[in-house]
Amino acid sequence: MAATRLLRPLLMSALALASGLGCTNAYLQNEGLYEFTATEVIRDDCGLLSASSVQDSWDTGELIITGEVVRMNYELMDMQLIGAFLEGGLTEDDGFMLDGSVANAPLSAKGTQCTVEQVAVHLEATTRCATQFDGVLRVRYEPRIEQPQCACQVWMSYRAVQNGRPCILPAP
Repeated sequence: MAATRLLRPLLMSALALASGLGCTNAYLQNEGLYEFTATEVIRDDCGLLSASSVQDSWDTGELIITGEVVRMNYELMDMQLIGAFLEGGLTEDDGFMLDGSVANAPLSAKGTQCTVEQVAVHLEATTRCATQFDGVLRVRYEPRIEQPQCACQVWMSYRAVQNGRPCILPAP
């Protein structure tokens, strides 16, 4: 009986420690707010990005990591993206992807004011260091039947940096 009283607190401490270990981030990428910069316009049927907007800030997103699941509260139309890591943890070049959509969104595309049925976003990312990831962002506008001129897509390469701290690359 005395041994049981002695072992119970030790067992409870071990369980608490083990459950805490499961909540750690197994990936190099930091959680938090990132600023996106377009680095190359790949496709812009919508006329939303100009050559001058490359290298300009293009939105922000708050990255949230829970195990293998990745979420982002993305500033573009107050959208939440959800996805997952694609590779093993704690290394550079971890990949993740996120998808999200919003319905009945107003926008200006091709010089026309539109309200589209859905805006769908797909983001592919590669971790470069704890404070930076980059990849390709695709935004697809799906118009209402009466506004076919509003159908368009924007694809761009981007870099996302946390707190203005991009990766420091080693000298060649």
